[in-house]
Formats: sequence, C-alpha cells, structure tokens
Amino acid sequence: MEVKSLVDLANKTMSRFPFRLPKNLALYMRMASILEGIYQHHKVPFKFVKVLANLLEEEGLVRDAYIEEVKVYAKGLVKGIQDSVTVAPLLKTYLETVGSYGRQERNTSTLAASILASALFVGSAVILPYNSYLAYGGFAAAAAAVAVALKKKF
Repeated sequence: MEVKSLVDLANKTMSRFPFRLPKNLALYMRMASILEGIYQHHKVPFKFVKVLANLLEEEGLVRDAYIEEVKVYAKGLVKGIQDSVTVAPLLKTYLETVGSYGRQERNTSTLAASILASALFVGSAVILPYNSYLAYGGFAAAAAAVAVALKKKF
C-alpha cells in the first residue's frame, strides 16, 4: 500500500510538469536518478539506459508504449485530415474571390523551382559533413534550379 501511495503521489507530481511519463515509469526514473547520484559519488559506472530498457521489457511496457505512440500519431493524423477538409472550401472561395478581382496569375513552375532549389540547398547543407561530393552536387543542382526559375520569370 505504501508503494502504491508513493506511485500515486509521484504520478500527481509528474502530471504538473509540461512533460508526461507513463505511470509505471515515473517511479523507475526517480529511483534511477537517486541510484545514479550514489554511483557517481562512489565513482562506479552506471548504465541507466540499459537497466531501464531491461526493466521496461520485464514489465511489458515497451509494447504498450508503442501502441500508445501509434494512437497519438493516428489521432494527430485524423485531426489533420479533419482540419484540411474544413479549410479546403474556405481556401477555394478565397481563391475564387482573389481571381475575380483580375489579379495576374503567378507562374506556378517558378514557385515549384524555388521550392525545389531551397529543398536541395537545405538537404545539401545537412549532408555536407557526411558526404561532401554529394553535398556539392546538391548545391550545384540548387543553383541550376534557381537559374531555371529566374529564366522562366524573366
């Protein structure tokens, strides 16, 4: 009963913070934090992640965590679809009203080339530390895409 009341108290305390831990994980995290302090004080190596992984597997929480993560992802996906269905008619009416005022239509191929160039540039910047030849090729492709976009615009 004391452990249950301690777990309940820990869960109530953890729910006040902006992050949430699974019910059974909060007590393990606190115990591991205390143990890690003791081990560091006595200069003994402590492999927290390995111990925690073994504890989670023994308790059967890994499967539950995966299921919960899939549920959260599915809820977010459904919400995104619902929002897009709600916004689509509004966007259509807005575009119709903007088009009815006689504004010039923008060249969508220029926009697409600009988006492609920026994606190539960012991707090349990310991959530069790992493969410089591929990154430089990406920078060259981005420059070519910008050149094509500018040529079509003018």
